[in-house]
Formats: sequence, C-alpha cells, structure tokens
Amino acid sequence: MNTIVIRGAKENNLKNIDLVIPRNKVVCFVGVSGSGKSTIAFDIIAREGERQYFESLPSYARRYLHKSNRPLVDEIKGVSASIVISQDRVRGNPRSTVGTLTEAYTYLRLLYSRVGLPSMDSSYYSFNHPYGACKKCKGLGRAVEVNESKVIDKDKSLNEGAILPSDWYVGGRQWSIVKATGYFDMNKKLCDYDAEEIEKILYAPPEMLQSVSGEFIDRWTFQGVVHRIIHRNNNTHRSLSENDMRYFDLVDCLECHGGRLNSKSLDVRLQGKNIGEVANMPLEQCLAFIKSIDHKNAQAIKPRLIDQLQGLINVGVGYLSLNRSADTLSGGEAQRVKMARQLSCDLIETVYVLDEPTAGLHPRDVSHVVANLQRLRNNGNTVIVVEHDETVIRSADHIVEVGPGGGKHGGQIVASCTIDELIVHEHSLTGTYLNKSKCMGTKEKYRRVSSSLTVTGATRHNLKNIDVSIPTGVLVALTGVSGSGKSSLVEEIKSQHANKIVLIDQSIIGANRRGCIATYVGIFDYIRTLFAHEHGLHPSLFSFNSHGGCELCKGVGYIDMDMNFLGDVKIKCESCGGSRYKEKVLRYSYKGKNIVEVLAMTASEMKQFFDSADIQKPMSLLEEVGLDYIEMGQTLDTLSGGESQRLKLASKLQAKGEFYILDEPTSGLHFADIEKLLRLLNRLVDNGNTVLIIEHNLDLIKNADWVIDLGPEGGEKGGTIVAQGTPIQIARTASSYTGVYLKRTLNI
Repeated sequence: MNTIVIRGAKENNLKNIDLVIPRNKVVCFVGVSGSGKSTIAFDIIAREGERQYFESLPSYARRYLHKSNRPLVDEIKGVSASIVISQDRVRGNPRSTVGTLTEAYTYLRLLYSRVGLPSMDSSYYSFNHPYGACKKCKGLGRAVEVNESKVIDKDKSLNEGAILPSDWYVGGRQWSIVKATGYFDMNKKLCDYDAEEIEKILYAPPEMLQSVSGEFIDRWTFQGVVHRIIHRNNNTHRSLSENDMRYFDLVDCLECHGGRLNSKSLDVRLQGKNIGEVANMPLEQCLAFIKSIDHKNAQAIKPRLIDQLQGLINVGVGYLSLNRSADTLSGGEAQRVKMARQLSCDLIETVYVLDEPTAGLHPRDVSHVVANLQRLRNNGNTVIVVEHDETVIRSADHIVEVGPGGGKHGGQIVASCTIDELIVHEHSLTGTYLNKSKCMGTKEKYRRVSSSLTVTGATRHNLKNIDVSIPTGVLVALTGVSGSGKSSLVEEIKSQHANKIVLIDQSIIGANRRGCIATYVGIFDYIRTLFAHEHGLHPSLFSFNSHGGCELCKGVGYIDMDMNFLGDVKIKCESCGGSRYKEKVLRYSYKGKNIVEVLAMTASEMKQFFDSADIQKPMSLLEEVGLDYIEMGQTLDTLSGGESQRLKLASKLQAKGEFYILDEPTSGLHFADIEKLLRLLNRLVDNGNTVLIIEHNLDLIKNADWVIDLGPEGGEKGGTIVAQGTPIQIARTASSYTGVYLKRTLNI
C-alpha cells in the first residue's frame, strides 16, 4: 500500500476529516497553534501504528508494554509500526547519559576491556555497576556543594531576613527556633559574624533545646540551615529536591573528577587516557581519539563505535560528551540524541513521527535536520514531521495544512499537496507566508538603552569567565548556535540576580485533570456566583469539583477502565454524558446557557456573552496572547508547552518593572502566531518591563532592541561573547553565525 488512509477522524477538535498521506515520503504537518496537527500525527497515526504492532504480539508480552487505545476514527489503513522521536526531556535519572542512551558507551567499555592496560572485564568500566562505580559519588560523577551566598545574605541581619530559604522567613517557625536559641545577635548583620557563628547557623548538628514557662515546657530541635536542608531530603530517601538544589552548586566529584568510576578502573589507560577522560571529551574530540587507536584487538569494535559517534555529530550534538547526564539535555538535544540512535538502525517500512526537530537549533544547523529526515526516508521509511521552520517545510515531499484556525475554528484539512501547490493555494495561510505576500516586518527604531543588569565572572559549564551587561527596559535576544552557552548564561543571571528575575518557561502549568482554564484565569468563581445569584443557590452547586459534580465519575467526565493488556480505555461517563455535572445542575441557566455550555465557550465567545469587566478583562488578555480559541472548561493538563507559556504570559501583561526571561517562546508557533507573540512581547516592554528571550527565530531576533550573541561554536569552542548590539550591528559582524543569517533576513 502506497498511502496512509484516514477516514472519519473525530479525535479532539478534528471535524470528521478524511485524509490520504503518501508513504515513504517526508510529510510535513503545518498550521496555527491548536489547529489539530499533533492530533493527526501523534494521537492518530503514531498511536495506531503502535497499537496495531503491539496487538500482533502474544498477550503475555503485551502485559509489559505501553498500553494504547484505538483513536477516534472510522477507518485507518496503511500504517505500520511507528516510532515517535519526541522532545520529552529525560528526567529524573542522572545515571542515564548520552553514552547510555545510545550504544556508544557500551562499545567504549568493550574497547577498554580489550585494549586497555591492565586488562579488566567490561563491568569494571560501568559506573552503574558496583565493580566500576566511584566509591564517593556512587557513579554520578558529580557532588553537591553548598553555595553560601544562596543560603544567607550577609548584608542583612537575622531580623531583616538574612536566611534566604523560604522556611526561615521572618516570624516563621524555623526563624523563631533560631531566635529562641539565644545563640545569635538577631540585629547584627551577618557580615559582622565571626567564622564560628557562621558555621553554627549553617552547619550545626541537631540539638534538642527547651524553655520553661511556669508549668509549660516547650521543646524544639535547632540545627543549621544547610544541615536541615540535607537532612530532610535524606529522611525521605531521595536526593536533593529541585527546589532545594537552588542552594547548592554541582561540582565534579573530588575523587573521580567527573569520570564516574573508581580509581582502579580509572588507572587503566589507552594511549595515555583513561575511559573517564575519553567519555568527558566533546564527541568530536572523542571521535578523533578513537580513530587514532591502532591495535588488532580494536578492529572489530572501532567501526561500530565510530558509527555511533559520527551519528551523534551528524545530528548536531558534537559538542556534548558521552558522560553528559541525560537529565541536563534540553528537549531539542534529547530529541537529536534519540534521532541519532534511529539513524544507526536499518529498519525499513517504519513510520517515524517527529515533533519540531529544529527546536533549539540555530539556522546554521537546520540543514543537518533536513539531511537526517531525508536519510530516514531514503532508508525506506515514512517520516511525518510537525514543523514550523520554513527550510524544513520547503524540503518536504508532501505538506498537510490543518486549520484554518485553532480549537473550534480548526480541525479541518486546508490543503494536502506539494510545496509548489501550497504556495499558490488560495486558502493556505502558510502559503501566504511562504510566497511572501505576508511577512514579518522589521522595527524602524530601536528602544534606547539607559540602564543595565550586569553579570560578572560567569564560568558556569562552558562560559569563559565572561562579563556581560544586559540592557533593561528593552527587548533583548540571546542568540548563538546549540551549546554556545545561552542556557548557562541564563542560569548565571538567575544565580546572580535571583530576586529580580521571572522565568516564564514552557513547563506544564498543572497535571491535575480537574484544573481548568476558567479556574486559572480567575473567572470560574465569578461565573458560579452569577449562576447562584440567578437562582438563589449556593455557588458550590455549579462546581464539578464540589456539590455539583457527577457522583459516578466524580466530576471528571469519563471513567478509566483497565482493559489489562489492551490498554486503559476512557469511557464517557454514562451518567453525565461527559458534562462532569449532575443532571439537576444543567436545569439552571444564565442568559439561556447552562454551566456546561458556558464552560464550552472560547475566550472570544465568553467576552461577548458576559458584559462584566471581571470576565472581559482576562478574556481580552487571552486574546492578546493568541489563546482566543481555547475553551474555558479545557483542563490545564491538555495544554501544549507553547500554550502553557502564553497562558503564564497573559497573567503578566499588567505587571511593571519586571525582568522576564523566556526560553524559545516561538517553539511550536506558526508564522502568524509569531506575529502575535511579537506584539505581546513589545507590550510587556512598553509597560516598563525587560524581556530577555533565548531565541533562534530570525523574525523575532531582527525585531529585538539588543542582541547578545554567544559562541562562536558549541561546547568547549563556545562560551564567549561573539557580538552584542542592535540587530543591524550584529548583521554586520562577520564572525557571528547569527549575523550571517540576520544579514540575509534584513537584506543589508
């Protein structure tokens, strides 16, 4: 079969669509946010390919596999086993590395066991095995070291809040314990404390104290701030929490120096280097080292190891090392590592589904992505990409545009054709940007810089002890190739100016299936009160999380049914029909609409329906951030990363004097959405805020007031400031990769 055929697709917002997609091609899905692209690519094609493959396996094997349900379609034919190469970050396991995610470190261990001297078994080179792991750091290669400046402010007294962790706020329980000890002068600034006093307030071991007042005896335990933070984590049998890690710095283990292995394993040398040193090299250097090995015992291992390393370099992560912890990779880096693994396979007739493979990539490196997509296709596979990058779109064999709008206004097939046909398609919004009848303008005048925020001596990760002044009150773009040090500089900004920075990332707002948009923007209470006053009832009756919730599904709207190896099936609640409410609640209406019908309204519809400023104002903010299509009853756990980020931005539009940092805000955005985003960012700045964006999108960069370009390359060859100035000044800097592409975009 040469095509994938979908009939009657009604998943999420899809309008009962039919679609035919050619197989063994690179197929690019485009469209505005919320149009339904990801629903077709991931929720229908990828899920059905996975489900059909799993169902071909014996039932006893399926018990141990990911459970999947049939998508809501009348018919789907022509799919084969699918592999999703997502941008999900690899979280929670610092023992997983670039080397273990691929097979590269396995081959490196084999190489050392066969060629290294003195010779040892392969297990002695595994940092996840007791034979090989460093005794001090247990194979993690890193240790935590307290950063006293993050724990105490020596320019303040204890009464002024010198202890920074939130548990020790002035007047709180922990602060009161410190005061009750009588050990410290609460009014003396900590800079005037002697070394013994500082040691006591930070590291004192637990000490039981008591005070007697008449017949009442009060007992409590005093311990140093750092001691308590570490102790409470150990009590729960886990490492330092993400919240507590803000008070510590990660440093190389003093025993293995980041090599992760014990001294016996690190004593084994190959051409003068131990395996830890090789695994900590940038991949490009590591490849050169492996190629230089000339030993008969290496001949069988070298080709496979070289292929693994070259594959990682080819996808644009040559600046990483094999020992780089997977939990420190960005979403884009994690996706490219996964892609390298697939490129090393020889599978054919597979459906690969990728979500924005250019995310986090500088324009210089996009050509590598295109080559890799075509390589997967040329191997005899179907490659489906959800993408907004113009270079990737133009290189696709077939394009499917979903729209025309988002949410209720999307879910239809606007076009399914070649790039040449899309460009002249009369209904294609994407086509109007590709044929340049619509394009992002360039600002005529840059905002004037009058003040700045300074970062000094930044050495985090690959930063080369740099000093940088970041203009305030303007729109600043932080640019550079992958691995150049952008995220490291942002971490340094947050570290040196923690109280001045507001980070607005794309993390999900909430995983709770009960939290909805109406609750987050603060209008649900008001709506329920209106209904209650209209009928003389209590507002809780109109909450699906309270008295009004369906008793069968507990206000969720569906029932999870465990089908064992067939997968959990979500069945619409037979009692409430998916409305989440008891039947009697739906009898009450406000202006002709019941509570379910009101929650099904979009921001635009809600704004027209209610004449109250309490509702119209937050709805206007949602419209400004491009979320006018989202229904108020939609749960927060269903939002994409970009939607979550814009929802957070909506709550900031009235703020003044803040310093906002956004990491790739254009990720997941169509050309039309980026125009809306730019207007939004400019409004934030015009309100008196500073906005710093880590960005690769040239349309956004050319409209910044100031650009800080890091590089020149990634990894060890990065970490310096290549150029800084207005976009035009950057475009005239020959040594800047960003400047090269800006020059073309600005036509100068």
